[in-house]
Amino acid sequence: MKFQLSGLFSKLSIKALPGRTAAGVLGVLAVAVLAFMRMPPSARDVVWAEDGGIFLRDAMARKGLLDIFAPYDGYLHVVPRLAAKTVVRFFAVDDYALAMNFLSCVVVAMVALLVFYCSKAVTSNVYARLGWASITVLVAPAPLETLANFANIHSYFLWLMPWLLLKPATSRLSGVVLFSAALLGALTEIVTALFIPLFALRFRDKAMWPARSGLVIGLVFQAVATMSNPRSHPEGHPLSFPSMVVGWFLNSSSAVVYGNSTQIIANIQNFAAWPAILAAVPFALAAVLVAWKGTTEQRQLAAVFLLSSIAVWSATQVVNFQEYFDYAAFDDERWEKFFLSRYSTVPSMFVLALLPLAALCDRSKTRHLAAAAFSVFLVLQCIYFFPQNTARNEGPEWRTGVSAAREACRSDPALAAAAVDVAPNQWLAGGLRVECALLR
Repeated sequence: MKFQLSGLFSKLSIKALPGRTAAGVLGVLAVAVLAFMRMPPSARDVVWAEDGGIFLRDAMARKGLLDIFAPYDGYLHVVPRLAAKTVVRFFAVDDYALAMNFLSCVVVAMVALLVFYCSKAVTSNVYARLGWASITVLVAPAPLETLANFANIHSYFLWLMPWLLLKPATSRLSGVVLFSAALLGALTEIVTALFIPLFALRFRDKAMWPARSGLVIGLVFQAVATMSNPRSHPEGHPLSFPSMVVGWFLNSSSAVVYGNSTQIIANIQNFAAWPAILAAVPFALAAVLVAWKGTTEQRQLAAVFLLSSIAVWSATQVVNFQEYFDYAAFDDERWEKFFLSRYSTVPSMFVLALLPLAALCDRSKTRHLAAAAFSVFLVLQCIYFFPQNTARNEGPEWRTGVSAAREACRSDPALAAAAVDVAPNQWLAGGLRVECALLR
């Protein structure tokens, strides 16, 4: 099966769906294409890290559906494993990279739709809700390493989880949707446990518990997985609290304002800390506006955004701190090697969410502050749609690798499998081995 977007769309029986459902499906597909188009053409046909080395490899080797609950490095990754099973089952081997990458954008689009839906619990203002939903797809650092792969899809569930926990169920269907989304999120990302404190809000309200139940059940499975298959803890660099603080500013507000590592490096080298401080100013002003003009609920939401950004960044540093995160100890030479990564995406999303919230808090007749906040938000959302660089710009292209592997299999009838390279090159030594039976 050749993976072409037009061919994929033609297989969808949109006409057979009810009007609202059909509109939702078309909306999700349109947003998925929007997300996919953020990736440079050279990066779209590249299998990234765990997508090849873990998820596709295991999906090809193990056919059972229950294998989606197989732990890897200490916890469960149900959504990526389910996606890999789907790709291996329904797509030709030549199309694995495009299929995995585009389907991950479909999941991102569904997360955006859920953010829009859940944000109705916060405001009826459609512009603010669309703004928050757009962050899912358009936040500046996402294409660098997070967008368009399942290896990092868990980042989007971290962004989604507080929205799910703030939304009361209004019907049985609503409860099922909230429960299912929270369950899948928890079964994919153990760090969603950070959001359990949100249970304190309206604790006795039964309508709030479908998502909470899904989160708890998913985390129970995660706990069993991590106890039975503990995460490896290679010896790393000593944790530095000053570097964590500096890193949060660089990987949240600076990532949103400057968009890429190259610009941040140049700013730091030329002007020291001032660019990072100035990048934080719009978001600090937004937080002040919410504290000054906002309702109690809006202040609580601002606190959720800020604390979530800090907590997610801190959790990644505690678990994964390495020398390249020790920013407080950087000299000029080490600043040359600074880079934004998958760890920048979620802290940036929550910080950026302050701007639409601040716009809601301006209830004056002129609404100049609201216009300013939302204008800044729109500029930041649009200006970095096309990233200058991603971690996959240099390939290797999956189809080219498959063609070479197919030729090797045809040249040697005794060969059982051939290797296809994935990115980054050092991630999977020797490449992903594909059975010649799939290639000949």
